[in-house]
Amino acid sequence: MVCDLFSIRDARQEDKAVLDSYANAEGMDAIPSIEGVRVAVNEDDEVVGFIRVVTSKEGVAFVNPVVTYRTWQGFGVGRALMDEALSRHGELRLVSRGSSRAFYDALGYEPIGWDLIEMSLVDDCDHCTMRDECGPQPMRKGRRP
Repeated sequence: MVCDLFSIRDARQEDKAVLDSYANAEGMDAIPSIEGVRVAVNEDDEVVGFIRVVTSKEGVAFVNPVVTYRTWQGFGVGRALMDEALSRHGELRLVSRGSSRAFYDALGYEPIGWDLIEMSLVDDCDHCTMRDECGPQPMRKGRRP
């Protein structure tokens, strides 16, 4: 995908340190690998956002996570990454946390039950001491099961 400000490509190994720093800035752990990661890059090929999609044993695509570099928020990077992933996979599921709910609502994602979420991808939710504050909400867009 290409737009005037950025394009989307597969992540490369040399992108990993930047991806980890962006995830860390959002309070997340480093991503385990670049497998399933697509990046939005500016005209200088600098990463401005990324999405990691993990496929479950059943073939369901889960977003874990989508991150836009703070100075690029509001320019459609997150939306473009989500739209491109949806077009590639046909359906996306995720767990919205904290203030990200408004973003997913604006993209047309709908709440679903926890039974439709691969718990190995979000097992930290059950044990998190900030669960009430975070307000995790399983969501989906695309095909119906």
